[in-house]
Amino acid sequence: MSDTIVIYYSLEGNVDFVAKKIAENLGADIFRIETLKEYPKKGLLKFFHGGKDVVSGVKPELKGELPSLEGYDKIIIGAPVWAAKPAAPLNTFFDKADLSGKKCYAFASSGGGNSKKCLEIMSAEITRKGGSLEACAEFTNPLKKSDAALVTIAEFAGKIGQ
Repeated sequence: MSDTIVIYYSLEGNVDFVAKKIAENLGADIFRIETLKEYPKKGLLKFFHGGKDVVSGVKPELKGELPSLEGYDKIIIGAPVWAAKPAAPLNTFFDKADLSGKKCYAFASSGGGNSKKCLEIMSAEITRKGGSLEACAEFTNPLKKSDAALVTIAEFAGKIGQ
């Protein structure tokens, strides 16, 4: 078991790509958050349901249990940006997680390139749950712009590995 874990939610694969590459770079454990009821992946329903849930503060029910964070010193948390906020499944994670004394790192992936508010919200949640935010990273369409994403991943992993 590593002292580092990457915990993330991904709808379309962008955050999944980044999370797996970060874990690979660091030799970290990895856990993908999955919801009991899946969100639509295409069209207006995707934006309607995802946006509505995030704005309303919905905490969707998850498949299975979140991993115990007891043996980890560093927690890396990843989310897609929905309506300028972390995707709704992160509401459930932050509600249940105890980050007391943990060094935390956050990353967000968006289609439009503005993750600042999302990362501010994640930072506030990390602090509220007792963790300390050490570094953040933003990604824009990492599956389509994989070369740029890989550079950012390496830089971010370097900050975490210190």
